[in-house]
Amino acid sequence: MADNHQLPQLFDNYPELKKEIRHLPLGDFPTPVHQLKNLGFNNLWIKRDDLTSSIYGGNKIRKLEFILAEVKRRNKKRIVTTGATGTHHGLATAIFARQFGINVTLLLYDQPYSDEVRHNLLLLAKQQVKIVHQKTLLKTMFSYLVLRRIIDPFAYFLYPGGSNVFGTLGYVNAAFELRTQIESGLLPKPDVIFCPLGSNGTMAGLILGCALSKLDSEIIGVRVTPPKLGVFQACTDHTVMKLAKNTYQLLSQSCRDLPVINLQTPNIDGRYLGNGYGYKTERCAEIIEMINKYEGIQLDTTYTAKTFSAVSDFCSNPKNISKMVLYWHMYNSVDTSHLTGKEDYLKLPATLQHYFRV
Repeated sequence: MADNHQLPQLFDNYPELKKEIRHLPLGDFPTPVHQLKNLGFNNLWIKRDDLTSSIYGGNKIRKLEFILAEVKRRNKKRIVTTGATGTHHGLATAIFARQFGINVTLLLYDQPYSDEVRHNLLLLAKQQVKIVHQKTLLKTMFSYLVLRRIIDPFAYFLYPGGSNVFGTLGYVNAAFELRTQIESGLLPKPDVIFCPLGSNGTMAGLILGCALSKLDSEIIGVRVTPPKLGVFQACTDHTVMKLAKNTYQLLSQSCRDLPVINLQTPNIDGRYLGNGYGYKTERCAEIIEMINKYEGIQLDTTYTAKTFSAVSDFCSNPKNISKMVLYWHMYNSVDTSHLTGKEDYLKLPATLQHYFRV
């Protein structure tokens, strides 16, 4: 567990929540904020959630602090969750669940080949996690929603991306952390906050957290996942708002002092998705090279390069020159290259080994 532990600032503001909502210290908070000075913009700041943990960073750590606490409260010994073959959520869940003796079953579906996907699969091979490769998204979700609940009825079923109400609390709390940094003079109050929008939890948490902490920053979610999976809504203003409202209901059941709030309508930018989840766009390589060269920050093609493409275009628009912009960076920056070897892929299910033979 993290040494640099503080109680969630959400609890500081609403102490009654501590009685009903569990929390485990996993990350190093608060994460830093600083201005991005070398990209030609005078109004751009970054929140470094790539530094949430020295073990494995990224946005999943905030979510897992509340999720794993709830798993322990329910005395569950196994988590069943799902993701694409390059899943950061599945990897982070496997890494941190092990600290508490919680087993993980991970249902995987295919995504486009990339070095990052191969690396994450190698890291998964190091974990004591049961991998079930379902190949297609449809088969994976059917297994998650139906079959696995028959096979493993006593497991804790965790929504993709860790975006249930408990995971969403991680980014409700993050908004309070940001407010404290603003009040401490570490950055100006942002007019606009950009974040990736995939499984809804991060954006829903920030919308709810800003409302509760009285930050009137506009949240813009940059879509990295298609809005619908067949006939089901997956990544829309409706799904974001529903999750924010459900999380507010959880909080209100645990705290009589929680104020009545108005939630801002989600502002979703879908122009940067390209051909779909995991498919890099032509702009991705340019953006990754630019921010690495001038700011020394690493982006990925699935989430952050698409999000920062939107940030760059927004800041380049002359009508936005007076707006303070915060880019919430959510990619793991911990170097894990030394943890894998070429032979590790043989520990993966045979149906996944083709990722290393192309």
